[in-house]
Amino acid sequence: MSNGFQFDQFLGPRPFSMGYSRIEIPITRQNLFMMQRQFSVKGHEDFFPFDVFGAMNPSNNVDKNYRVRTLVLHTDAGFDIETDIVEKTFVFRNRSTNKGTTRYMSEKNVKPGDTIIIEKISSYEYNIKLKRGES
Repeated sequence: MSNGFQFDQFLGPRPFSMGYSRIEIPITRQNLFMMQRQFSVKGHEDFFPFDVFGAMNPSNNVDKNYRVRTLVLHTDAGFDIETDIVEKTFVFRNRSTNKGTTRYMSEKNVKPGDTIIIEKISSYEYNIKLKRGES
């Protein structure tokens, strides 16, 4: 019998984001409407640094013991999106002069069967691109 601590029993399916350079978010008929308005990264929270998650109301961020930072998403539509992530709903919250993910979903004409790929460049800089589904 070993008295050693078994750390592995506490690891989730993706325990640390350092080894992940990209995530893929499939677009389904069920999630398309939501994604067109509020782009959700639920289930991929560990891919992003903890300090990009802010309160639903940004004025409540003063209660945090860290400064909420923003990410830059370089899109394959030719514009950048500056955003943070709402901590309870895990959606991108636009912080740029562009219309953000709503504009991206519209300009790229995203449909069910497509996949959104987010690639990590650095902790606060990402590429976002569309992979068309098979039709």
